[in-house]
Amino acid sequence: MKLAIYDFDGTFMKIQVLPHIYKFWKISKLNMKSYRKIYGRIIRRYIYHKFNLFGWNKQTFRANAMALTADLFKSVDRSVLDDFLLNLYQYLKPYINKKIKKQLELDKSEGFYSILLSGNFNIILNPFISEGFDEVIGSDVLINNKILPSEKVEIIIHDIKQKIIRERYPDADFLNSKAYADSYYDLPILELVGNPIAVNPDNALLSIAKERNYKIFN
Repeated sequence: MKLAIYDFDGTFMKIQVLPHIYKFWKISKLNMKSYRKIYGRIIRRYIYHKFNLFGWNKQTFRANAMALTADLFKSVDRSVLDDFLLNLYQYLKPYINKKIKKQLELDKSEGFYSILLSGNFNIILNPFISEGFDEVIGSDVLINNKILPSEKVEIIIHDIKQKIIRERYPDADFLNSKAYADSYYDLPILELVGNPIAVNPDNALLSIAKERNYKIFN
């Protein structure tokens, strides 16, 4: 089996999705008390990361901010959350990278098994399977039909992504598989396959992509 593995933020999507989740929550006028409390905590952590305080970096900030979002989701009834997530998908659709969507269609036509892989929650990613993916893999936040508290959420990032793919597809033809990503922090998944593609890469990934002759999509 040949895999085509797509990162979500900044790759299949032209944006970083998390800020737009909070923006749409505010537009939807859901639990604003929880929104202000949790968003304030995220902003403080963003400042830590931006100024390299207390050991925070881009990766730890994103993982922590995503985990905190579980507490936001827990602040409303499940039926309200389900409606929000469906509407969120429609809200995010205009931000899909059309060039990468066409590439997904091409990969499918060439027999690749397509995977959307992200540290975002599965419940956020699930509607995107309708864009043509065979499978979506994200961080588990829903256990026994209940949203986990943030402290119990494990965000899949960096080496964990590679570990998950290896465990799920032990017989995959990794040499002839592809991976698409935009960030240096996705390097483990790019290094897993024989055909790594850097999509609008950040400076760190761009430098490595040029050095290693990775294909680059801009």
